[in-house]
Amino acid sequence: DKALADCEKYGILALVDLHCAPGGRDETTANRMFRERKYQDHFVQVWERIARRYRGRSVVWAYDLINEPLSHEVAEGVDDWPALAMRAIAAIRAVDPDKPIVFEPGPYGDCLNLDHMEPLPVGNVIYSYHVYWPAEFTYQGIRGRPVGIDYPDETRGVPWNKDALRRAMQPAIAFHRDFNVPIYIGEFSAVRWAPGDSAHRWLGDVIDLFEEQGWDWAYHAYREWNGWSVEYDEDPKSTRPSPTPTKRKQLLLE
Repeated sequence: DKALADCEKYGILALVDLHCAPGGRDETTANRMFRERKYQDHFVQVWERIARRYRGRSVVWAYDLINEPLSHEVAEGVDDWPALAMRAIAAIRAVDPDKPIVFEPGPYGDCLNLDHMEPLPVGNVIYSYHVYWPAEFTYQGIRGRPVGIDYPDETRGVPWNKDALRRAMQPAIAFHRDFNVPIYIGEFSAVRWAPGDSAHRWLGDVIDLFEEQGWDWAYHAYREWNGWSVEYDEDPKSTRPSPTPTKRKQLLLE
């Protein structure tokens, strides 16, 4: 509520998402709500409550049902992700019929999953996915991953460059083309300590590809963890924002 008041004050529109699913995760790193129906019922109730709270608030431009749903293990008698999403959308629309709904394919919000689905049978839905390919590059140095991986370069013997990124996006490109639905990149990033200017090069290439398709996008993340921050320089030991704008920050501003 406080964040939305600030957004209204400064003229910023907000996307409200449910970042943690009811029930959390189980030992398989799957969302428990795809193992037990009681959590699915609660998920629908939560969205009805959120919609009731923020209906009529123009500062909220859309509702993102869940961040990176972990829907790869669905128990018997439990809804799969599209079916559960439709239940939540019905609950939202009964209260707040006009706001767009953002749907991330499961699992993990990966665009590969768009290859296996059609749009939901309801209008005013924005389809979203996240971009961190290849993880060996974008996540280097996180949780003990090796560092020193450049871009463009070969990762696990596979060349990664702008053409490779475009090929990785093909399921989303085809989904957008075939069904004429809006696409929103809800997250994309590369750690700031990638060698030299490689994070800047990677960001430039993916943004070019998003713009090439006419997709909307949001960088991950602003003043969250400094590893993703464009305000910090490439030195992993930096503890404060750079006194001069980094090339990555300049890129986003441009």
